[in-house]
Amino acid sequence: MDKVEVYGISCGKEGIIKMFERIIQYGLVDIDVENRASFLDDMLKSTEDKLRYAIQKLEENDVDTARFVIKDGTGVLIVKIEDVITIRATIKEYKKFIEDFRLVTD
Repeated sequence: MDKVEVYGISCGKEGIIKMFERIIQYGLVDIDVENRASFLDDMLKSTEDKLRYAIQKLEENDVDTARFVIKDGTGVLIVKIEDVITIRATIKEYKKFIEDFRLVTD
């Protein structure tokens, strides 16, 4: 069983938005946005549309928690917004992401 590493993200909302604006550079595999207050997220098909929607929701709302988790050879950026929206972005180049954003394990 692979070891799971969890990194806290303490850079605030603006820093998290910058992460999402640059996330394609790190081999974005998938992004999922779950918004319990809207059906729009269910209609988004392309990665680009989902990414734009995620950034829009980040700009409009406050972030409750943000973590970066490494498991099974991928990194997942998980952001919870006002206990209504959850964003999960999976990337391949997680080591470079950790280095570039200076993340530290919890």
